[in-house]
Amino acid sequence: MGIDLSIAGYRIRLTETRDYPSISWPLHPFGTFLDRSDRQPDIEITITVVEELPNLPHGPLHFDACHGLWRLYESKDGLLLESLDTKTHQPFALALITKDFSHIDVWTCGEKIGSVLGWVPMKILNPVVEVCLLTRIARDGGLLLHSAGVLSPTGGYIFTGASGTGKSTLSGFFDTRGASVLSDERMIIRKNEGDFVMHGTPWVGSGAYAKNESGPLTELFCISHGPQHQIESLSPSAVLALILPQCFLPHWDRAAMESTLAFLSDLIDHVPCRRLAFVRHPDVVDYVRNQPAGNTLVAS
Repeated sequence: MGIDLSIAGYRIRLTETRDYPSISWPLHPFGTFLDRSDRQPDIEITITVVEELPNLPHGPLHFDACHGLWRLYESKDGLLLESLDTKTHQPFALALITKDFSHIDVWTCGEKIGSVLGWVPMKILNPVVEVCLLTRIARDGGLLLHSAGVLSPTGGYIFTGASGTGKSTLSGFFDTRGASVLSDERMIIRKNEGDFVMHGTPWVGSGAYAKNESGPLTELFCISHGPQHQIESLSPSAVLALILPQCFLPHWDRAAMESTLAFLSDLIDHVPCRRLAFVRHPDVVDYVRNQPAGNTLVAS
């Protein structure tokens, strides 16, 4: 069985070698990210379903995601990713990743559907695909941001903030006013011929908004709830302090980390970034649309 996805211009191919049935697939909203083109994959993943994981040699621990999620070990030709069951903390999948994060061999424990052995694509997409895609995005000069993104007639906006600050709320307000909501949870930002472009992703928030679309990024807002609608300018250092905690950072890869920080600096220099405090009311859409983009940052 094969699954081809397209996320932010990256083509990702999952090939299961023994034609075992997939469980709970396609899952909303990944169906809209399925790719039926004939492009060569940027990330190619070969999956083998097993009843017992192989004993693969590896070197020292390279990175631990903690919370019983996954671990990366050094290996002869790249890295070994060990996915853990969050309940038992026992490995349920192993992935050998090449140094360029383009080819991955995965062994995953099969799961039963009645008496039939199958596999769960979501357990490969998270964390194996996420780790590899994030690393590739960062190395290529891009950013995965905890944020919502909308394309409106007045511009393309990204709203970033911690959980509970209103990303899904703003997405709903913009949606009812006819804007295209690309995501209410995670956005990818890349550069195309010098312009910053935002891309929707299949990872959703409480509003479950996700579109396989992209568009120019006009302005970025660091959001919070407040007693009234208010937009204020920020210094570059204040912008960095607010955005950095919302970035998905590839801590396991030095080159990717350096590229991410350089991209973030470039983004802050060239895209207006302001603070938005808002009341939970639909007229915040008009408020944002009627505010001229802040082209000047406050001095540090």
